[in-house]
Amino acid sequence: RQTDTPKFKNNYRKYKYLAFAYTYLGYNLLNPKFQDRRVRHAISYAIDKEEIIEGVLLGLGEIATGPYKPGTWPHNPDVKRYPYNPEKARRLLQEAGWIDRDGDGILEKDGKPFEFIVITNQGNNQRSKTAEIIQRRLAEVGIKMKIRILEWATFINEYIDKKKFEATILG
Repeated sequence: RQTDTPKFKNNYRKYKYLAFAYTYLGYNLLNPKFQDRRVRHAISYAIDKEEIIEGVLLGLGEIATGPYKPGTWPHNPDVKRYPYNPEKARRLLQEAGWIDRDGDGILEKDGKPFEFIVITNQGNNQRSKTAEIIQRRLAEVGIKMKIRILEWATFINEYIDKKKFEATILG
């Protein structure tokens, strides 16, 4: 808005382009909850990525399917996409054995609720806002996700490097 004035438009040119950056939700595949591919796919379907682009990036982004941005030689445009589809997410979770047996809104399997903690680093508002949107969308399909924000050195040295995490939001 600040650059939408006639004076600015007459004196400057504005360009918009994708940054060589991305944000992702990563899983610790040593955790049994995330070993079933259907669960990982369900979580992908449960997340409204357009909502994240609009709410966190103010519309200035695209849905990523890998680490390379479109228009670069290593980008693969044929990678499977997981559009927002909460019904498909619920179906996949049910196929994987996650069912809300007690009616509390949280899915269970083998008597244990589907809940996990996602960790991310302090000082990155985009990641914390992304976590909040994901948290809300996962709750809608019966998954309880807690968010834990950690100081960078602790985050890397005590959690990521030692694989002492369930899920993480990084970039």
